[in-house]
Amino acid sequence: MDRGNPKGSVATVGVFDGVHVGHARVLEIVSERARTLGLSAAVLTFDPHPDQVLGKLKEERFLLTTPQEKHALLLNLGVDVELVLEFTPAMGLLDAASFVKKYLQRSLHVKELVIGHDFRMGRDREGDRDQLRSLGQECGFSVLEVDAVVVDGHPVSSTRARHAVCSGDVGLAARLLGRGYSLESVVVPGEGIGTKLGFPTANLSPDERKLLPADGVYAGYAETGGRSYRAAINVGTSPTVGRGERRVEAHLVGLKGVLLGEQIRLTFAARIRPERKFSGLEDLRKAIKKDVAALRHLLETSSVSRF
Repeated sequence: MDRGNPKGSVATVGVFDGVHVGHARVLEIVSERARTLGLSAAVLTFDPHPDQVLGKLKEERFLLTTPQEKHALLLNLGVDVELVLEFTPAMGLLDAASFVKKYLQRSLHVKELVIGHDFRMGRDREGDRDQLRSLGQECGFSVLEVDAVVVDGHPVSSTRARHAVCSGDVGLAARLLGRGYSLESVVVPGEGIGTKLGFPTANLSPDERKLLPADGVYAGYAETGGRSYRAAINVGTSPTVGRGERRVEAHLVGLKGVLLGEQIRLTFAARIRPERKFSGLEDLRKAIKKDVAALRHLLETSSVSRF
């Protein structure tokens, strides 16, 4: 997005993976200050994730939001300009002053920089609040620090949201993100086992970097073709049928027709049970029937909305 104002911008900098409630608060202030000052609301962010480039991540799947998802969330929060920088090892060596002058000054013409409570930038994270305020005096911008947003007694962070998703606590993830955790994909071919059991499923192939919840069965929602459905969502290897590879599939309650090739979004509301290996297909069918029967109650009591 680029609706830049020649007068300059109120800007913030960060990865913003997840665009959680803490990020949202920073972005709301960026937008409010930009409207007050007659400037653009700007975000400088990165792709790929700096931790991936710097070798700090062990897992292949780690993103709470794909670049496309993040873009849509930023737009909804009133951002006028989104500057996405390709993060490289060389960029990781820039000191805070060089980064500010090269990107915040020359590219965004920043007049006010809004930062989170724990924000630091530049080589070795040297650019803390005090150094940024000193740079601001030199370069002509002010710095506004935003207090942490606290959920369940602890500050919200992307790391905390990842831990919630990885442990299957999708309720906590929703409170941290301000929305249900979701996956998007085109529906891809499966083996048809769900159909044989009387519970046809839509099989997903999410972005290979997108974080998957812990293996198990979840109550949630599916949105496709402009309609939404209650959904029993399975994440895992389907050990009863010996699949081996981790996959995501969902049974959409009340769906008529075939979804192959259609775009679908799944939102996780509550965990029904861990994934387990059953003695055979008949026991698996009975378990799925119980899972689907549990959907309505779990969705009625979940804080995650339909969309």
